Amino acid sequence: MARPVQDRAQAILAAARTQFRLDGAEHTTVDAVAARAGVGKGTVFLYWPTKARLRDAVLRLEMAGQLAALADDLRSGATRLSVGRVVRREISAVLSNPDLTPHTLGGPDPSTDPGDFPGRALHRIITIMQAHGLVRDAPTHEIAVGFEVVMKGSVAFGHGSPERLETILDAAERLLDSTYTRPDVAPADVAAALPEVLDALEDTIDQLVEAAAPDRPTTAVLRPRERPVAADA
Repeated sequence: MARPVQDRAQAILAAARTQFRLDGAEHTTVDAVAARAGVGKGTVFLYWPTKARLRDAVLRLEMAGQLAALADDLRSGATRLSVGRVVRREISAVLSNPDLTPHTLGGPDPSTDPGDFPGRALHRIITIMQAHGLVRDAPTHEIAVGFEVVMKGSVAFGHGSPERLETILDAAERLLDSTYTRPDVAPADVAAALPEVLDALEDTIDQLVEAAAPDRPTTAVLRPRERPVAADA
């Protein structure tokens, strides 16, 4: 009996993720991915016509999963909504995920739209936080660059000195908060901004999943988890 379309798409993605980790993107072959997934090479190309497209799908879904975890932690209160704390959490997440570390250090693929993830999402979240008085008045692009500089430097430093990880995370959080967070933020302002920030994160997750979807029509569910229903829905 032929494997259902949904199962094939999921199997190919899971196999590709494993193979890219084992062999690296340059040395991974579509034949190896197909063999691991238990499908023919032609089936892989039916869903993602090039290895680059398949690699991009894996990375986008990894990013979507990372953002879903961040959104869940913000929603539950496990992570406080502040620029320093959010970036601290993301630095730690990237360091623990070998798929995302090269992407973070190397920046986005030059073939992608510069307005694509993470730029568009980051600008939206910064704008929301500024509107609610959580972040100092400064050009959005300047703050976004500050985030990127601290993020890339901390990830590189963290890989080189893993024994100093907590010190690196503390320094990154304090640097960003002291530079961009307003000193007089009220809890009510944070509570007011949080639903909008969560909505921005969930929109970004949807966009990443849509961009990762295979070319062939499929019922495969690629989202890391169902989008939570808004409290006022």
